Amino acid sequence: MNLYAVASNEYENSLTEAFKKDNGAYYTDVSLAEKMFSAVRQYIKPDISTILDPCCGAGSFLFVASRLEYQNIFGIDVDPNAVKLCNENIDGIRCVAADSIGQSAKSILDLFSLTEKFDCIIGNPPYVPLSNGVVLNGEYTFKREVSDSGNNLFVAALIRSLELLKDGGVLSYITPKNFLHVASYSLLRRKILNEYTIVSIVDIGQYFKNVRGEQIVLTIRKKAQRVGQSKIDIRAYYANRFNALCKVLQNFYSDEILLFDSDKDREVYVRLNSTYKTLNDYCNGYVGRGKSTSDKAICGNDIRKFGYKERAFTEDDGKQIFIQNIYSAEAGIIAVYGGALEATQTVTIFTDGDSKMCRFILGILHSRLCNFFLYRYCYNRSHLTMHTDAKYLRKIPLPPRSGEDFGKDFDKLLPIVASLESDEYLTKAWFEDIERLNKAVYEIYDMPSDLSEYIDTEVQKVQSKRWFFLEQH
Repeated sequence: MNLYAVASNEYENSLTEAFKKDNGAYYTDVSLAEKMFSAVRQYIKPDISTILDPCCGAGSFLFVASRLEYQNIFGIDVDPNAVKLCNENIDGIRCVAADSIGQSAKSILDLFSLTEKFDCIIGNPPYVPLSNGVVLNGEYTFKREVSDSGNNLFVAALIRSLELLKDGGVLSYITPKNFLHVASYSLLRRKILNEYTIVSIVDIGQYFKNVRGEQIVLTIRKKAQRVGQSKIDIRAYYANRFNALCKVLQNFYSDEILLFDSDKDREVYVRLNSTYKTLNDYCNGYVGRGKSTSDKAICGNDIRKFGYKERAFTEDDGKQIFIQNIYSAEAGIIAVYGGALEATQTVTIFTDGDSKMCRFILGILHSRLCNFFLYRYCYNRSHLTMHTDAKYLRKIPLPPRSGEDFGKDFDKLLPIVASLESDEYLTKAWFEDIERLNKAVYEIYDMPSDLSEYIDTEVQKVQSKRWFFLEQH
């Protein structure tokens, strides 16, 4: 182990978890920094390009840049001890202790007596919500833009870094994965899509220990996309590599950025979204958390797929579905007909004016097609537990709710749902009815066999084997 690695490890280990959490100080290892440089090297020249890590921490990006023999390497961090470590252990760099986010671009350039902006900005900015005493410095317009764009320190770092970048320059940052689809980040996301070229997005999963959520590597060029030509290179980190998945035209996206893993994945998305309306279009009832505090109210743990764990199923006049609010890719949707029962906040409730419609949608919710849609296109391939909140459920595509075809769809699905409610749970008969349900849903959505087979294969990769009878016997 070289002297830099020893010093860096010792310093990071000296930091308390409270300090790391409060300051977003989770340092990037050299291995990941090397992979990120491999993605931007075509845009920078060792002898003339200027490289900046504005939140350099213990300096892994500076170290890699030095080892790759770049000549103009700059670093900034608010922690003077981290800056001291970098200057003492990495050759050929200039590193200063300062606030690289709250200061204007000109002030940051003045720190190094530079007159031109940077060719490459690379690093891992802190992820800290700007609340509970966390203060963002800077001019009013900057702070307002950050507030409107998600109000997080990584958002502020991204906005400031784009200001510090030359036209044609490249920025590569590790950011939370939910930046790609969470509504609060929409303003900045749309700005990037409209004004810059996204070179690549790499899904690195839950890379950092003790950091909640998953991360991506987002690489952007400060130049306008070539509409109809610029493609985003979508990759995933596994087997210690950034592996190619597929390329998607940037102008395919208008806001949310979905990480398709193949052309077939994108084909399913386009087919569902261009052909069908959504649950939001059809739902006139309530979709949201339960509100009851009664000790007799149903909670999430009381529910299993199509039934209850500890109570017999009873028919009544209610017109609602209870959905376990915690969602995982391994289990998929867990829901039951709710009748007229009450539910707690650990349950998401869907109501409709018709009990038969509730059961029709209950069947759709449990299908592989629906769970594939949620996992891939609502939760953006997240392997962490999520919530079955209204903002996700309302996106689910539904077939038309009127006409002759709908009557046939109704008649096809409702008897299967009734069987699943009466079958003994997880028996051969129950699993056979699950397969009948999936086949019926594919027919209802007119899904071609190659796409339905693709969905089945992909769902089996993420769902627990307990939901596939043939896997167990």
